[in-house]
Amino acid sequence: MALKKFALKVTEKDRGKRLDHILAEWLPGALSRPLSKGKTRKLIVAGAVYLNGKRIRIASKAILPGARLEVFVDLGKVDRDGPGNDVSFSVTPDRVLYEDEFLIAINKPAGLPTQPTLDESRNNLFAAVKQFLAKRDAGAVSPYVGLHHRLDRDTSGVVCFTKQVAANAGLAEAFSKHTAVKTYYALTIRPRFAAGSGFVHVPAHWTVKNHLGKAPGPGKKARFTSVRSGGDFAHTDFVLLDEFNDALLVQAQPRTGRTHQIRVHLAEAGMPILGDSFYGYRPSRVVSTRIMLHAARLTLPHPITKEEISIESPLPEDFLKCLEALKS
Repeated sequence: MALKKFALKVTEKDRGKRLDHILAEWLPGALSRPLSKGKTRKLIVAGAVYLNGKRIRIASKAILPGARLEVFVDLGKVDRDGPGNDVSFSVTPDRVLYEDEFLIAINKPAGLPTQPTLDESRNNLFAAVKQFLAKRDAGAVSPYVGLHHRLDRDTSGVVCFTKQVAANAGLAEAFSKHTAVKTYYALTIRPRFAAGSGFVHVPAHWTVKNHLGKAPGPGKKARFTSVRSGGDFAHTDFVLLDEFNDALLVQAQPRTGRTHQIRVHLAEAGMPILGDSFYGYRPSRVVSTRIMLHAARLTLPHPITKEEISIESPLPEDFLKCLEALKS
């Protein structure tokens, strides 16, 4: 781990400011790269900040002029994916896939959390939808938005919200009773035999049913795996849509909603999703800028009228570029 030290002598203009506020104003310029407020606070809590030679972990500490601040930063970690690299996003009319009196469905980009996180400074789809409705609908200072399902940060596609409390029960029931059918597209590695000589045959249709639980290991980010006992039941139906030299285009319909379900089921079948290094993907001839998983369609009974609705999201540009590269 290569740590680099950055030092600042606090001047009169910063008298009485909180430690985290001073760092948030100064560090991005010192690092010559963006740094979220959340990452700044994490540096403090992790013990990477020193005040007059003594480690300080209190983000709200008021700092006086003449104080010397030292921050030790691992530039490699700062540059990795995380809150500082979330995409900047605002809902625009072209991002609305479906809307009526009770529902609104948005085409979520990759690189954006669906819901608020512990870092309040992070952009997220839920907040963006509220801001869009408040700005568009005159007088809606704090419009109601209900969240009933989500996509991983690096997954793109359909996310549906309720706009009225009256729609909550029906939408929640559609997801809990699995009458909501979610269809995903994934670009995956084509599985090889263990010896490396030739590719394993992949059937046109297959199903995975098992139980998933958290895998043991270090780090705060939970990794999931199939387990023989305990865990939660997970069921995914797959369809092989296309084969390339060393990759596949696969359709996935998860019948349950477990965390990382599609990613784990494909990875454990020897088909990690392109870009998903968390579950075993290794870079190949095609460069994937993110996890190539897209929520293409959501079909469900309307929570109020009970009529079936189907909401579709076209393949995003980065997914199409990766697909074209595989075809060529």
